[in-house]
Amino acid sequence: MERDVFSEIAVHTGSGSPSLVYLPQVRYPSGEVIGLEALFRWRADTAPRRHSPLSFLPRLSVSQTSELFFWVVDTAVAEARVLSDWTGWEGIVAVNVEADQLGDPDLVHHVQRVLNESRWPAQRLALEVTERRQIPVYPSVVRNIQALQQAGVLLAMDDFGEGYASFEYLKRLSPALIKLPAGFTGGLERDPRNREIVRSVTALAQRLGVQVVAEAVERAEDAQALRELGLQVMQGYLFGEPRQLEDWAEALNHGGRLRAI
Repeated sequence: MERDVFSEIAVHTGSGSPSLVYLPQVRYPSGEVIGLEALFRWRADTAPRRHSPLSFLPRLSVSQTSELFFWVVDTAVAEARVLSDWTGWEGIVAVNVEADQLGDPDLVHHVQRVLNESRWPAQRLALEVTERRQIPVYPSVVRNIQALQQAGVLLAMDDFGEGYASFEYLKRLSPALIKLPAGFTGGLERDPRNREIVRSVTALAQRLGVQVVAEAVERAEDAQALRELGLQVMQGYLFGEPRQLEDWAEALNHGGRLRAI
C-alpha cells in the first residue's frame, strides 16, 4: 500500500512537518506587492533548516504529487484569505503545479471547492506550471486548463524559455502570465543577447495581453535594466527572501506595498 505524501517525504528527509513560505511579486519601482508565490518546505525535526521539494519531489509518485499539491493550494488560499482580511491586501496567491497533475480528474473540482470554501476569488489564484518537464497536451489536460481558465483561475508558465516548446504552449494554452528565469534576467548590463531576448519576449507578451514576471532579481541594477526594457513586475531576493505569511503581513502596508525596496 502506498504511503501518504508526508510519510513518504519523512522517509527521505526525516520526521518533521510541512509549511509554506512566500516570495513576493512586486511592481517596480513602486513596491506594490501584486502577488505572493507559495513555496512548500519541509522542516525535519533533526535539522534546523527547511528542505526544498527538489530534495524529494522526484521520488514521489504521481498520486503523492497530487496529494501534495492539494495540501499546498488548500493551505495557501486559506492563509492568503487571512492575510487579505487582516491587511486589506488584494493581490494574487500563486501555487506551483507539476505538469503531470494537469490531467488529474480531481484537479478542477478540488480547486473550485477550495475557492468556494475560502471565499477567495478565482482571479486571485495563479497556477504556475514549470516548463522543466514537458506538458502532456492530452484532452484531459486541455479540458482541465480550459475549465480553470473559464472559472477565472490564472495560468502561469514558469521558467519560460528554458524548457519544452515555450512558444507552442504560449499559443495553445493561452497563459495569463509568463515568468522569465534567472538565465535571462541577470547581468543584463553585460549580456546584450539577454537584453534583446527580454525586450522581444516582453513586447510580444504585451501584444498578446500576457503579463511578464522577471524571476531571481537580486540587484537594483538588474531591476532598473528590466524596467528600461519594458518589464515592471519582478520577484527575487532584492525584494525579500521567502518568509512565512505572518512575516509578510508585518512588512505590508494596508495599501499593499512594501515599506522599503
